[in-house]
Amino acid sequence: MTLFCAFLALTALIYICGEFLQCDMTLFDDASRQTKFCVSTLMILLTICLLPLSLRLFRFSRISTDLQQRQAEALRRWGALRLTVMGLLLLVNTALYYVFGLESAYGYLAVVTLLCMPFVIPTLSRCQAEVMPEVEKSTSSDGDESNDNSDNDEETNSSHSQL
Repeated sequence: MTLFCAFLALTALIYICGEFLQCDMTLFDDASRQTKFCVSTLMILLTICLLPLSLRLFRFSRISTDLQQRQAEALRRWGALRLTVMGLLLLVNTALYYVFGLESAYGYLAVVTLLCMPFVIPTLSRCQAEVMPEVEKSTSSDGDESNDNSDNDEETNSSHSQL
């Protein structure tokens, strides 16, 4: 949670300095079009690739297995990686927004990243759900559904035989 809040606080600090304190952070306003294009393309590609990867990180079989076997250590490692990737994207896009003279593409990328951040808030219940083995999750929910499905199957079969 400290890592999550630290990235949000640093991003808020950049935002406050740029918008409310009117700090001149424009370093590359007069940069060439090629430089602006290359940096913009790089950040768009990084954001488009790394955000979905961060959101789905715990669904990869190797990482999921690691989370189930070494619960606390793996959660600390993979959770920190997930938060660092998303936090750095947010921080860098926000900084580049001001560094390139309020270039809107970076602002949009920062907003998209900020909108994805609530999906990975490291609350206690989310952390416990991530390290719970999938077998226990599916066993508890499948037991209730299987009884309902068998009743429905019998009703369906009898109605089909009547037709």
